[in-house]
Amino acid sequence: MNLYRYIFALLLALTSFGLQATHNRAGEITYKYIGGYTYEVTVITYTKVTSQIDRCELSVEWGDNTSSVLPRINGSVSNCAPAHDGEVLGNDIRRNVYQGTHTFPSPGYFTISVEDLNRNSGVANINNSVQVPFYVSTTLLVNPAIGPNNSPILLNYPIDEGCIDRMFIHNAGAFDPDGDSLSFELVNCRGLNGRELTETYDPNYVQDSIYIDEYTGDLIWDQPRNIGEFNFAFVIKEYRKGLNGNYQLIGSVTRDMQVNIGQCNNRPPTIQVPTPHCVEAGSTLNFNVIATDPDNNTISLSATGGPFEVTPSASFPNPSTGPSPVSEPFSWTPSCDQVRFQPYFVYFRAEDIPSNPPSLVGLATVEIRVVAPSPKNPSATPNQDVIDLVWDPNFCQSANGYDIYRRKGSFGFIPSECETGVPEYTGYEKIGSTIGWASTAYTDTNDIERGVQYCYMVVATFDDGSESYASVEFCTELAKTLPIITNVDVRATDAVNGEIEVRWIPALEIDSFAFPPPYAYVVERAPQIDGNNFVILDTVSSTNYIDNGLNTQDAGWNYRITLLSGVNEDFVGITDDASSLFASTIAHDESIQINFEYLTPWVNDTTVVYRETSQGSGIWDSIGFTTSDTYLDTGLANGTTYCYYGKGIGRFTGSNMPAPLFNRSQEICGEPSDNEAPCVPTVSWSADCENAYLRIDWSVPSGCPSDIVYYNIYYRASSNEPWSSSPIVQGITDPFFIFNEGSIVGCYAITAVDDADEPNESPIVEAFCIDGCAQIELPDVFSPSNDGVNDFFYPVRDGNGEPIFRDIDQFQIKVMNRWGRVVYKTDDINEFVNVGWDGNDRTTNLPCPEGVYFYICTYRARSLGNAPEEVLNGSLHLFR
Repeated sequence: MNLYRYIFALLLALTSFGLQATHNRAGEITYKYIGGYTYEVTVITYTKVTSQIDRCELSVEWGDNTSSVLPRINGSVSNCAPAHDGEVLGNDIRRNVYQGTHTFPSPGYFTISVEDLNRNSGVANINNSVQVPFYVSTTLLVNPAIGPNNSPILLNYPIDEGCIDRMFIHNAGAFDPDGDSLSFELVNCRGLNGRELTETYDPNYVQDSIYIDEYTGDLIWDQPRNIGEFNFAFVIKEYRKGLNGNYQLIGSVTRDMQVNIGQCNNRPPTIQVPTPHCVEAGSTLNFNVIATDPDNNTISLSATGGPFEVTPSASFPNPSTGPSPVSEPFSWTPSCDQVRFQPYFVYFRAEDIPSNPPSLVGLATVEIRVVAPSPKNPSATPNQDVIDLVWDPNFCQSANGYDIYRRKGSFGFIPSECETGVPEYTGYEKIGSTIGWASTAYTDTNDIERGVQYCYMVVATFDDGSESYASVEFCTELAKTLPIITNVDVRATDAVNGEIEVRWIPALEIDSFAFPPPYAYVVERAPQIDGNNFVILDTVSSTNYIDNGLNTQDAGWNYRITLLSGVNEDFVGITDDASSLFASTIAHDESIQINFEYLTPWVNDTTVVYRETSQGSGIWDSIGFTTSDTYLDTGLANGTTYCYYGKGIGRFTGSNMPAPLFNRSQEICGEPSDNEAPCVPTVSWSADCENAYLRIDWSVPSGCPSDIVYYNIYYRASSNEPWSSSPIVQGITDPFFIFNEGSIVGCYAITAVDDADEPNESPIVEAFCIDGCAQIELPDVFSPSNDGVNDFFYPVRDGNGEPIFRDIDQFQIKVMNRWGRVVYKTDDINEFVNVGWDGNDRTTNLPCPEGVYFYICTYRARSLGNAPEEVLNGSLHLFR
């Protein structure tokens, strides 16, 4: 339908029905999976009891080009027989529940919608609400691959009361029976054909900010300034984690709600309740809820939420009414059926009962996670070169398997109340999984080394991604049935005559009956610290070896020992590899970074760094140490050579091993130089879009070089476009810049340039983007009489003669006579702004007669994203 035809249809519809059907206050649509492509859909509306209009049945559009009429199913059967009459809640509210089933034709997204004439009169933030249809919708994904899907159900009613100058809070009490992830987002209310009512949050009607917590669903209005009825809407989006680990939008429910703001002398109650909580399946969670009224009014305390919708359900007196304060116990013993990744929410509501209405409400949302107990009785048993792990099946038989984690040495992890799985900070790494609840054994074959204590934890996993608490740590180590290398120490650094000493301990737990002495050791070496091209160097009977005549300057070396037994030198086994400690340098401005690499069965807890006092002096001083693999030596002179080596101080995590272990790296030299870009500046900004004003401020992050001499500003029209190779402003020495001419819409980046001989510039990193603020002002009269005054219909000019027309995209304007025929139309912005309409009919090219004309202008604000379409319409007097 063309837009101008739509406008006239709207006027006709509203004139015909607006004064008769003035009853819809709030509502939503939910659905329940039945099987295949079939769903049970429930439409709930809240209407005025005093209205002359009452819907015994309601028409629903299914989103597949079909519709159905659903009967009302709640309340008594009398006036609407065989349908029901709905439920009267008091305060002029009737709750209506319409229900029916529908089979969708195929997989896909379907938007289920209801449109009913009309909203109740007097809604303060919906213009002429008595003539605006009520519209709500729900989107459903039909897809057998994601499994059965039920929408969230909303447990709290959508009509509330509040007071001016008092914070207002509403929570829908959304509960998803499938445990899907929910997020909440404010949206505009909708009217005829689902068209957005853009005035919903217009500050002319709603002076104070309204926002919704995307996680808990708390809608907060802080604070209402005007008395009246207001309607708002929000969408609850439902996400499910797929097999690829990504979350997919599988549905959404929109609630249109109403709040009546009045003049009040009382204050809302407050609720004290601890949150959040975690409870093990099979255990009981108990806590007290205390509601207090600051005016000492009587309080009615109640609760809704997921724990009351499942079995076994939570217990709480619903409601509990009494003088302030009211204190009641909450108790819940969930079973394994309630274990899930998403938390349950309990919504406590305290409503005061003052002598003079209205009653005010205080809300508190409590988050509860139900967690599976940890796997019990784990054990680890060494078995030659592997370690066998076993544990008991998890208490919750819905577990789909187990994840196994390992680290070298014990951490002593004890999970906090809500800390499931194995957190990364413990140093544990996942090494494997088993599939199935009864799959409670695992053999660790992952690079197990002798002399090392291996500790494990096991976690039960579930289909929705949830995890149990971790098992206790359980540890073991392989028997010392082979030698263990303890030292690979660089004794001399040279490209030809370098020297490394290798030491090891004998096989302390060898079966001497099976493998009798004497023992011989074959020393093998491979280039690079992770090399595996081993060559035999020598066979010795001692437990050390000096390897000389090699290049220790440019690369590290890797070693292993083969154990031979008896006079026939029978093969017993090969040790784990152990490499030298290899150092490398990276030059920075006035500093050098020294990196250390090694691959050994022991751990270097600390590396002491030594620096030669002057190149070639042979005198070395320790300048510091590092507990990581890097060390930064600062305060140096660029262009000067500095030489270093590191001494690793290490240990084995296994029992009865020598400690500490000292192993040196080769000597390495480097020169600091200014070859690195400055840090990206930290940016802040402020803008006044209407006055085309933008101020950008920046600073150098703490700890970054301070040799910056100037700054550049880069610009691009949108984040999808490439940056220009040249800045729009360059050579700025101040820590700020001001734009005050032209459009400021677009994306900006600030770079810093240093004082190096060949200047270094920091990377171009987008700092911020600014959307447009569309502005257009059109006259309501013009006189195309060629007298040089108001001869054209185009945007109003300001005092400087500039058109009031800014940041407009996708523009179109139509001018129609009173019979709806288009006499002027253009989508050329430049034509309309600079030339405009000359008053001639574009079809006949004849002058249009004097009279009233109507225009419809559609446009989008110039935006970095997809701005919504705006509509500007009005009347225009043409005089000749």
